[in-house]
This record gives sequence, C-alpha cells and structure tokens, in this order.
Amino acid sequence: MAVTLLDINVTKHKQTNIMTIATPTNGIKDISDAFAGAKKRGQATLIPYICGGFDSPSKSVDILMAMQKGGADIIELGVPCSDPFADGNTIKGSHKVAIDNGTTSMRDVLQILDTARSNGLSIPVVLMGYYSSMIGEYNSDINKMCQDAAKSTANGFLMIGMDEGKQEVEFNSVCYKYNLSSIQLVMPGSTDERISDLASMASTFLYVVSVSGKTGARDALPPGLNDAVARVRAKTKLPLVVGFGISKPDMVNGVSNLSDGAVVGSYLTDCMNKNVGNESSDEVVMYEEVLNLHSGSIQGTGATNQAMKFSQVPLHVEQENVAKSMLARYRWRKAINFVRICQAFGPIFD
Repeated sequence: MAVTLLDINVTKHKQTNIMTIATPTNGIKDISDAFAGAKKRGQATLIPYICGGFDSPSKSVDILMAMQKGGADIIELGVPCSDPFADGNTIKGSHKVAIDNGTTSMRDVLQILDTARSNGLSIPVVLMGYYSSMIGEYNSDINKMCQDAAKSTANGFLMIGMDEGKQEVEFNSVCYKYNLSSIQLVMPGSTDERISDLASMASTFLYVVSVSGKTGARDALPPGLNDAVARVRAKTKLPLVVGFGISKPDMVNGVSNLSDGAVVGSYLTDCMNKNVGNESSDEVVMYEEVLNLHSGSIQGTGATNQAMKFSQVPLHVEQENVAKSMLARYRWRKAINFVRICQAFGPIFD
C-alpha cells in the first residue's frame, strides 16, 4: 500500500478491506456529520473564516463562540503568516495584527482553540494556513504537527502552497493517520486531471475557489459558477463548498443552491475592522453577521451539484496504484518542464 511507503500506521478492516484510522478521534467524522446535519435541515453549510489571534488571542476565543452561536456549521481558523501571498489586503491585514499582538505560530492558534473548546466550542474547526510557514515551525515533522492538531481537537487542515505530487500526498496520508481531513482547493484553472487527483485525496469536502486572484469581498457571484462547480461534481460525490468573495445572504443563497456550502472570510474581517469605535462589541457584530449570512443557506428543491456521500477513505490511501500513478505523472511533468526551461534558456549559456 502507498501508506506503507510513507510509514503510516494503518490497518485493513478484515471484512471490507478498507483502511481504518489509527488515531481514535472524531476529526473527519465531525466534518462529515456537519454536512449531513445541514442536508437534513434543507440547508448548505456555512463556513466562516477568521485569522487566529485577530485582533488578540482572547478576542479570537470570543469570536469563535459568536460564530458558533450565529449558526456556523464549520469554522476556518487561520494560522498567521508573515507573507500570506494568496490573501487580499483585508485578510493580510488581520495576519499582521495577529502577529503584532502575539499570535505568531500554529501552536499559539491551538492554544486559542483549546480555550474555545473548554468554553463550549463544539463545531468542527479547520486550520487554514501556509504550508511552508507551518511545517517550518515543526522542522518538517508532519507527524508532530498533525499530532498537535489532533490533540487540540482540530478537525483538519486547508493548506496553501504545497507542492503538487509527493509533498501533498505525504501530508494528506499523515493527516488521515491522525483522523484529520486535508481539504483540497480546486482553483479556476485546474485541469480535469488535476481535479481528479484532488478528489482522490479528499476525505470530507473540496473547496471550489470561485474566482482567480486574491481573497476579498465582492458584490456578486461570478458568471459561470454553476458550470465550474458541476465540473468538479463530475469527479466526486463528496460535498463541495464555494469561497472567495462571498459577502451577502443572497450570495450565500446562490452558492447554497449550486453546491453544499459557502465560505465567508474577508467580509467578516471587514465587519470587525469597521466596528472600531462603535458601541457593539466585535463578538456581538460577528454573531449578528453570521446569523444574517446563515439565513441565506436554505436550499430550494432545485438545488444542483449536491453531495451523494459525506466522507471517504482517500483513494491514494486505499489503493496503492492511485498514489503511484499520481506521483509518476507529477514526476514526468516536472521532468518535461525542466527540459522546456533548458531548451528556452539553453542559447544563453552556449
């Protein structure tokens, strides 16, 4: 099995021949249950984002609790980074404020999560961050990073900036070992082959990025979004969520009726930034905004691109040939690209 090559301690179920998880936590199951629960209510999931430590560790705890009270189904909790290159000015600014106020690492964010859990936070939390920064903190020890996340009852990771191929396959396999879901990002320019690879690595849901460019609130959904989501749906039965730019209940409703969930980040951070000097506390503002956004999550009878299942064993974990084929293709692609670069720049060195 592919996981044996990565020294992952998993076993086979005697009857189904399906891999079982070594660590008895509820990371993947809780995410799966969140989607299943929303579906039973006739709703899509609402997934708000906030950078951990913005604008202080104690305030972050209050914000997480307010999101849950407002109806969030899952929370994306950002890990501050000095160079959040995929984020627009709003989220980038929240990273800087968090770092300036003492939240500088994944371990700091896990302390925030620990406090929130002790205060009653019960919904799934996915850690969102930049791979080079987070793995650097752990001196490239993926096992230790995942072990710490699982210990603090995080439910998974959404990593930015991983190399395609060996790096992402290894990370995804270790996540599964610790019952953490590694969330796959599907970019607008992803090829059908790439989407298939991402679907094979998924354990709970895939995140469909609605537009090219950086994060930031927008006024309307982009044209052709249903077709973009349908293209991913053709590759997987797992839930699909849409993010980047969502800022109003009607946008949440639009996304809710062509996918299984909506992610809202920049808009909520903007709301906190605009609340400076007002009488209402940030946590009250967050509660009201999440509650308002959640009102748009109701699905009509004609909702499209809906999930047929809520979790799976990642195919590259379950089937050795899937991992081998994927890695071989990425190695070949890198070799071809290297040859092309040499051909393009060869005359310079003649």
